[in-house]
Amino acid sequence: MATKIRLRRIGARNNPFYRLVVADSRFATTGRYLEVLGWYDPKKAEKNFSVKVDRVDYWLGVGAQMSATTKSLIKKARAGEGVPPGAAQSAKLVVEAPVVEDVPVEVAAEEAVAEVVETAVEVPAEVAVEEVPAEEAPEKQES
Repeated sequence: MATKIRLRRIGARNNPFYRLVVADSRFATTGRYLEVLGWYDPKKAEKNFSVKVDRVDYWLGVGAQMSATTKSLIKKARAGEGVPPGAAQSAKLVVEAPVVEDVPVEVAAEEAVAEVVETAVEVPAEVAVEEVPAEEAPEKQES
C-alpha cells in the first residue's frame, strides 16, 4: 500500500479549509483516509495550521510520501510556526466559575441561587392575568 501525506479539502465553497491526512494513494482526494495529522486554513494570516509532527515522523518512517504543500507545512511546523497540536483553531471565550474553598458543592450552588433570587425583579401580585379560552377543535366528519 503506497501511502501519501496530503491535504484533504473540507471547506465550503469560497471558504477553503484543509485537513492534513494520511491516505492510500489509490483513494480519492476527498475520499477515505487513514489518519488526520493536522489542519490548514489558507484564509488566516498567521497561525493558520497545526501539524502533529510526531505522527508525521511515524508515517514517514513506514514509507509515506508527502505532497509539495504538505512538505512546506511540515517544514514550518518543525521550525516552530503554526498552532501547537490539540490547541483550538481560534480563541474561545472561557467563563470561569467562582472558586469557593472549603464549601461543599451543594452549599455553593444554593448561595449562587440565592444571589440570583435577590437580584430578580419582583412583579406585583395585583397584576391581573386574563384567561383566554382555548379554541375548540372542529369535529371530524366521517365520510
